[in-house]
Amino acid sequence: MKFELLDAKNIGHYPSGSGIEFFDDRLYLIGDDAKDMLVMNKKWKKPELINLFEGTEDRIPKPEKADLEATAIIYINEIPQLLVLGSGSLEPRNKAVLFNFESSEQKVLDISVFYERLKTFGIESLNIEGAALVHDKIVLCNRGNKSNPVNHLIITDPDFYENQENAEIKIMRIEFEKSDNFTGISGLTYSDKHEFLIFTVSSEDTKDAIADGKIGKSYLGFIDNIYRKIYREKEKLKINTLIDLNQEDKIFKGHKIESVCIQSEKDHSVKLHLAADDDDGTSWLFKVQVWD
Repeated sequence: MKFELLDAKNIGHYPSGSGIEFFDDRLYLIGDDAKDMLVMNKKWKKPELINLFEGTEDRIPKPEKADLEATAIIYINEIPQLLVLGSGSLEPRNKAVLFNFESSEQKVLDISVFYERLKTFGIESLNIEGAALVHDKIVLCNRGNKSNPVNHLIITDPDFYENQENAEIKIMRIEFEKSDNFTGISGLTYSDKHEFLIFTVSSEDTKDAIADGKIGKSYLGFIDNIYRKIYREKEKLKINTLIDLNQEDKIFKGHKIESVCIQSEKDHSVKLHLAADDDDGTSWLFKVQVWD
């Protein structure tokens, strides 16, 4: 695949960008310790904040934060909603937020029961980092670490939070080549037009799901025909394309890419927004185009 960087910007006033979605010509950015959600147009202008959690500080202290990391657009009675998931790495992080795009109504959900079930399926270190609606299923990614060096995809029902004890759970592994730092999936989105799962990958020298570490390289990956593959009996998924962002443009060096969303698609190309959290209290956004 060919790659082009279209734009890049430091969002210094918004902390820890960890999840991004595009809906109705607007970008929705969440931060893992931010009390608000940042909304902008596709040119990253006309920003506004939507409050999610109470607090006097812009950043929620680490022991208390919901650690919102994963985002997906789902439909409830045909009404579009933004589903935002906490990582599950600690008890305060077993939360989800549902945001109604039409009414701006929001609900905070406790998803502890579902997250506890995931541990019984062999995920020893829970760290949900991404989510994507793939037709009638939602795919979550669980990022591993140096102590548990496996990345998992979790396939379940889009309304799993309504039926946490019985919602379907299927686990698949994605493995990368070994490196000095652990290489883990950090975000997901799905291209319905091209039928592939797009994911972000970052490498970080961290031994568990809670601590931050030295930032390494970031990547953009693709898995073809993902809908058919999640219904197969295989437990391991092959990566079809993996783009080294640092090699494509030096501007990516030192940035930990956390999330990806699609702005637009054509027959042979996709325009994407990427969000980065460099653990310094700010966020970076990148706009890129990929084509075959």
